Amino acid sequence: MIDITRYVRGRRLVLSAVFLLAGCHAAPRADMSRLSAPAQDYLLITSYFMAEGGMVSRLQDGGLSGQQVYDMATSLKYGKSMILAALTRPSRKARRNGRQAVELMVACTNQPDPSTLGGRMPASCLPNGPASPDAKGRMPPQPATSAHK
Repeated sequence: MIDITRYVRGRRLVLSAVFLLAGCHAAPRADMSRLSAPAQDYLLITSYFMAEGGMVSRLQDGGLSGQQVYDMATSLKYGKSMILAALTRPSRKARRNGRQAVELMVACTNQPDPSTLGGRMPASCLPNGPASPDAKGRMPPQPATSAHK
C-alpha cells in the first residue's frame, strides 16, 4: 500500500524547492546607475585599485611574455586615464568608459601563462592593440611622422 502522506509531503518539498530557486533566479540585478554619483565614483575607484592590485600581483608572479607585460602596462595606463576622466568630468559615458577600462585591466590580468600554451604566443588582451613587441620584448620601429602639421 502507498503511504499518501509521504508521497504528498515529498512532492510538496520538491515543488517548494523549485519555487524557491525560481524566485532567486528572477530577482532583479543590482544596477550601479541607481546609486548616487558619489557612490558610483567610489565603486569605480575601488574597482580600479583592486584591478591594479591584481595586475601587480600577476606581474610579481612572473612567467609572462613580453607581449603580456606590454598589454598589462598599456591597459593600466588606459585605465588610469579613463578613471581620471570620469572623476574630472563626471558623466554617464565617462563612468561607463571607466568601468570598461577596469574590465580590460582584469582581462589582461587573467591572460594564460605562456608555458601552458605549448609554444604558441598568447593572443593580445587589447582590442585592436598597438604594435606588439617581438619575442625579446623590443618594439618594432615606428614610422617617422612630422611633429608639426
